[in-house]
Amino acid sequence: MNKDVFDEWLKLSKNAVEPMMRLNEITVSAMERVARQQLDVARDYLDLGTKQATIMSGAESPEDLLSEQTKLVSEFGERLTNRAQEFAKIATETQQAVTQWAEKSAKRAEESAKKVEVFAKKATRSATGS
Repeated sequence: MNKDVFDEWLKLSKNAVEPMMRLNEITVSAMERVARQQLDVARDYLDLGTKQATIMSGAESPEDLLSEQTKLVSEFGERLTNRAQEFAKIATETQQAVTQWAEKSAKRAEESAKKVEVFAKKATRSATGS
């Protein structure tokens, strides 16, 4: 009987740790995705600076410079809009994953509480010899 109690205790302990491991996976995944997005934004700014320098050195008139700068700023604004949409997508997907995790964890906690109650009764009976 003691082996059964010990095995049940190990199973309950494992079930208690698994949800936190899943939450950690969700968090790490979100952080990696956000970091990649931030690097892409930084590259966009570097690209903007490089193109601005190229435009300024190659412009033959103020009108050409203004026209090229307008196109460049428009393209850059579109890129930033796309990056912002991607950030919003990451946030939404992460929120959905955390919500699913919380719902599943609450259900598992309820199930575990019932198992702990049964386990405690078994352990008490085992300890008292009844």
